[in-house]
Amino acid sequence: MYKPTCLLWIMLLAGCAPTVRQNTVPSTTSSSLPTSQAQLIAFDKTWGNTEGPAVDSKGVLYFCARGTFKGIVAWTESQGGRPYLAIDSVNGPGGLWIDEQDNIFVTGPGERKVFRVTRDKKVTVLAEKFEPDPSSSRGPNDLVVAPNKSIYFTDPNGFYGDAPPGTVYRLNPEGKVTVFDKSVTGPNGITISKDGKSIFVAGNVGKSTSKITQFPLLDDGSAGAKSEVAVIENCVADGMDMDREGNIWLTCYSFGTAYRISPDGRVLETLTTEQKALTNCFFGRGSDSSSLYLTSSDMDRVTGYVYRARTAVPGFR
Repeated sequence: MYKPTCLLWIMLLAGCAPTVRQNTVPSTTSSSLPTSQAQLIAFDKTWGNTEGPAVDSKGVLYFCARGTFKGIVAWTESQGGRPYLAIDSVNGPGGLWIDEQDNIFVTGPGERKVFRVTRDKKVTVLAEKFEPDPSSSRGPNDLVVAPNKSIYFTDPNGFYGDAPPGTVYRLNPEGKVTVFDKSVTGPNGITISKDGKSIFVAGNVGKSTSKITQFPLLDDGSAGAKSEVAVIENCVADGMDMDREGNIWLTCYSFGTAYRISPDGRVLETLTTEQKALTNCFFGRGSDSSSLYLTSSDMDRVTGYVYRARTAVPGFR
């Protein structure tokens, strides 16, 4: 992934706030942004680059490991982190989502597959060989499962705006994969609104410029007319999640920062982590819904880290 230039590091150390362009919303200033630091709760040298945190109905946190152990890790406060299931032996899994029945849905970028893992660890390949042009693809990245039972997942094609637009796919309940959208540059993180009627995609249009795009879901599960939520400078957008008020938490790889962004595109607050390779975030469930879990690694992607922050506004699951 991209490493910021010296100028950008100086800007970060100086406390510069992200610049947001969305319609006529003014840029925020550093003095106006509340900032907090997430708490480190787990790390391991076998995890490499961690990704895709998600919590099941019993409060177990699962996330992807892409190091010497390639697969899904399970973590609890009492037992810590432990290997749960090896999957995608090429690169390790990239994105993870857990539905209301505690089925785990996970992408395999290296094997170019989307998997479902049941509670008894039965693995099913839901999608493979779906890319129109495998030579330009990076493989499936992040994913969400919508109330309409469709799975939406991203393939960035490129990470920093230096490649043609990537692809957002839809896997319908019957198992057919279609192109949901192919206009977003560098689509990476993906999430869904509380009412299940909109998909949000985070992409990178430059080496430190990110964009969040909203797609209404039509009755047939296809994309309605897209709209721009925000353009954010000083960010390499990765994963994201949404709180109960419709604000998006967006993680910025190589900046060690997550931004809370309002529905009208304003940055409301920032959250920092000691390690800079911040990849994704996800709220807990039920009584733990005020916990925001974040995955990261060192910039060499050797040791994986997991953080937790308590938020004033909980997630909606």
